[in-house]
Amino acid sequence: MDPRQGGSFQRPTVGPDRRPISQRPWEGRNGRVIPPSRDHITIINHTTVINNIRDIHNRWDRNDRGYYWHNWNGHHVSHHYDGAYFWWGFYVGDHYFWTRYWNDSYWWYDPYWHRWCYMRENQWWWQDPARPTIIFIYRDGSYYQYGNTVGGVVLNPDPTPPVEAPPADPEPAPAPAPETKSFYSADGTRIVQVFGENKDAFLYDAAETPAFEPEWLDSGGTDVRFKLDEEGSLTTIMTLKDDGGFSLFDKDGSPLNIVPASSPVEEGAVDSTVGASLGESKLFGSLQTGSVAW
Repeated sequence: MDPRQGGSFQRPTVGPDRRPISQRPWEGRNGRVIPPSRDHITIINHTTVINNIRDIHNRWDRNDRGYYWHNWNGHHVSHHYDGAYFWWGFYVGDHYFWTRYWNDSYWWYDPYWHRWCYMRENQWWWQDPARPTIIFIYRDGSYYQYGNTVGGVVLNPDPTPPVEAPPADPEPAPAPAPETKSFYSADGTRIVQVFGENKDAFLYDAAETPAFEPEWLDSGGTDVRFKLDEEGSLTTIMTLKDDGGFSLFDKDGSPLNIVPASSPVEEGAVDSTVGASLGESKLFGSLQTGSVAW
């Protein structure tokens, strides 16, 4: 049964020692409901935990509606079957959170957008039921449409407002502008964001401790492409522009010069001013020689 169709349960009030549960629900600032964090995902995605869950599901008596406790890898885990869905509660440190496990995936319900999100590759995703080919990724309280670009992926903010407003945040992070695009290199090392009226492109180091400050690359950006070497490491960044041109940069944002192609005709043989300007164009020359291949 598809977990997106509903279902609910009552969380246990006592733990495995029969004492009242002291942990608090996992929440964001101002009590906002948020999905399990990256640290939590590391715990629940452990091979031992996944194998234990699969084993219990496979041999479960579907008439059993009880609550059961386990201790896996030093963490208390509670389990309940409500007659349609398997629920799993993880009690980690001072907090706890509950999730469903269905179709070999964890699921988390967003009470503000009324969306069931599933976990894949340590991220939370939502598939639009009206447009099944459209996939969104959930990050920091917002949804982004997920797409592909050469050598990476691109994320576009979802402008859909929530069905129910989340708790107000006294220090809210700026909401991403609808026209903002974020491009991620396939090796996970660089991010290029294109935003603003001038479509400015800025380069970011994706490391937890960035090696450099955001670097302005170009204006008029419409698309970004990444070139990787044979080992899958980023070497070159290309920004495509709204005037039909493009710019090239190394992985740290330094501009790369393109050597124009030599004219295939003898000097003085070009009578057309248009032909002459094309012959002098670095862009046209690079396309002639194939020096830019993506």
